[in-house]
Amino acid sequence: MTETSITQNAPILVAIDIAKARHEVLIAIPGKKRRRRLTILNQLDDFKRLTASLASYSLPVRVAYEATGNYHRALA
Repeated sequence: MTETSITQNAPILVAIDIAKARHEVLIAIPGKKRRRRLTILNQLDDFKRLTASLASYSLPVRVAYEATGNYHRALA
């Protein structure tokens, strides 16, 4: 009988506190004790910076945020 083993990398966990002008981001990277904090403005350039930063780890990413009014829509 063949033994099947599925390995999956632990995801990067991202929590975003949504606000009108800027968003506070907390990033938990697997295997690291300290979390990374980041503030991004509610504009496309900062959204791209966040995306590039997360993509550089080459791991799956799980993102959670609270939908505050309509301020989350541009980021979503």
